[in-house]
Amino acid sequence: MKLDFHVHIVRSSQPTGAILLYHGWGGTAVSYLAFAEQLADEGYDVFIPELVRHDQREPFDYPFDSEVTTTYFWTVVEKSITEATAIIEQSGWHVSDVMAIGVSMGGFIAHGIMARQAIKALVAINGGGAYLEAERQFRVRDGRPAIKQEDVPWKLDPISVMDERPRLLLHGDADDIIPLSIQQFYHGTAVQAGMAQTTVLDVFPGVNHTVTDAMIKQLIAWLKHVKLQGATDGLHTFSSQ
Repeated sequence: MKLDFHVHIVRSSQPTGAILLYHGWGGTAVSYLAFAEQLADEGYDVFIPELVRHDQREPFDYPFDSEVTTTYFWTVVEKSITEATAIIEQSGWHVSDVMAIGVSMGGFIAHGIMARQAIKALVAINGGGAYLEAERQFRVRDGRPAIKQEDVPWKLDPISVMDERPRLLLHGDADDIIPLSIQQFYHGTAVQAGMAQTTVLDVFPGVNHTVTDAMIKQLIAWLKHVKLQGATDGLHTFSSQ
């Protein structure tokens, strides 16, 4: 099956795995190419999908208009999660060798992929894996009525899928777009489920809704740790093209 949307690919010279990299709401795939180069240097083929209603796929004229955001946010998240299946299938990598990394909305997408695919690990930067809690907080902040359970626009809330696969959550404590409390809610649920060793939450003081050098440094260190684990447990094998 040929993809009907573009995926930017940055190859590693000596790949040991693959990364699906997702940008945030109103962002672009091409703006993540430099980030992808850093990840490729760590031994990963990096795939950056262009997202529906973003990039070259009929992008919104005014993505940060509040009505546009509240109407289409979860639609874009769900569509991106669904499209990840075909990206992985055509990547040349086995699903168990793939990680998902996302920033802001991309973090929600990464969590959704983790919940529905047998990928190896995820990183969510200023994003969230507690969909219902996130929507609850968004609506309180915006003065909108509470959502009914039967009206949720997602197929599966990632917080309902807890296991021992590695998860790294990075978040600024001054984030006024995606509140830290959403990540804390997810992390707290993971800890209660016995996943304290594999679900890590690192909080960055004074950081708003942005990605800092300190976050990238922590991410790279974590990737090295996860790669070492993968090299010794025998579970993650490369499936060539």
